[in-house]
Amino acid sequence: MYIISLHHMTNVAHIIYIFKATSTTTAKLVGLDKKTYNDGLWGYNGVLIGCAASVFGPAYLPHVVLSTLLGSAATPILSASLKNAISMPQWTWSFNIVALTSLMRSRPLLESNSSTSTADAMEVVTTTTPGYLDIISSPLLGISQIFVVGSPLTGAGILGSIYMYSPKLSYHALGGSITGCLVGILSGTDLNDVALGLWGYNSALCSMAVGNFFVHSRQTMILSASSAVASAALFGGLQILFGAHGIPCLTLPFCTVASACYLLEGQIPGLKLATDPHSPEKNK
Repeated sequence: MYIISLHHMTNVAHIIYIFKATSTTTAKLVGLDKKTYNDGLWGYNGVLIGCAASVFGPAYLPHVVLSTLLGSAATPILSASLKNAISMPQWTWSFNIVALTSLMRSRPLLESNSSTSTADAMEVVTTTTPGYLDIISSPLLGISQIFVVGSPLTGAGILGSIYMYSPKLSYHALGGSITGCLVGILSGTDLNDVALGLWGYNSALCSMAVGNFFVHSRQTMILSASSAVASAALFGGLQILFGAHGIPCLTLPFCTVASACYLLEGQIPGLKLATDPHSPEKNK
């Protein structure tokens, strides 16, 4: 059960900016790789920390900022450590490790926490079955949920931005989110979760990872679709496991399945990692 504070929503942009600045500044101060810094890769985990904190953190803004500044600063250092430990992209492992460690302490999804009513809180839970329009728009919400936002308009904006960078990558994003939502529906899950986009975001991320790191081919397209199915299925299991402890599973399904896909290079004929990953149009 999600409780999203209106106070949180009005301060999301400020929080995200703070965590982005914190993670990138930390990377620069400790002297981490300059090229990675210029590419913005030391900052995106900090951005996700800010997104999660704005939704799952304390209602009082100074508290959420102070309690998670350290976590945001830790993400680039943790990413640098993982870079030497694993021979593949970092995905969002640092975000998951830092955020889940914090959320295990607060356990925001427990009913005991959400039962407390406040003047500025609203439940993002419906008691009625979603309509056809809600289900149809769920893939766009799945894309917006990458940044812990439940808005089809936001999802459309993100998808449009991806399209401007790479049309084929946007097809991976939308196709992955659609696939994840379909897996949720076919598995008999609560349709409210599907309508909120919760089944789409890990699948969208997996499909984009495959499209971005592999050379475009028929095998890559099959792997993209398969990874979307696998990450949605893993989300279904982890949602139950983590939900029992009052926390979301965040992007653990994406990280797990994307890592498995990356290791398939050389195992399947026609499936090749790009020498210099950029986009499906330019990968060689």
